[in-house]
Amino acid sequence: MRTYLDAILDHHRQRAEADDRPLGLLVTAAHDLPPTRGFRQAIMASDGLAVVAEIKRRSPSKGPLFADLDPARLARQYVAGGAACLSVLTDEDHFGGSVADLEAAREAVDIPVIRKDFTVSLHDICDARLMGADCVLLIA
Repeated sequence: MRTYLDAILDHHRQRAEADDRPLGLLVTAAHDLPPTRGFRQAIMASDGLAVVAEIKRRSPSKGPLFADLDPARLARQYVAGGAACLSVLTDEDHFGGSVADLEAAREAVDIPVIRKDFTVSLHDICDARLMGADCVLLIA
């Protein structure tokens, strides 16, 4: 039985197949950026439990969660509450997220930001770095 996650993965794989940008240019552009904020260091610096707080507009299974989301404001609230890192959904079609959400959240705080999306190609990893992500979430 196919699930909504299967459909989302199919969508991302089709987009990846159609992406004809030269990988070498993306790798070079990503490599030329300033260093990332240390995800591991942020997690290890926490006393006890380290929280990775999520910025997510909607869920394919639950529908809208936070339609009026202001990613910068929420990021600041999470930091004030003790978050060690942020996880920002960038999947637009299924989760309502965007590159702009990640950029706004990262600009508003100084903790590491993870791009949470369906990462199915090396292009996706480069794109994460180019949009400002300090880390990517890989689910296997």
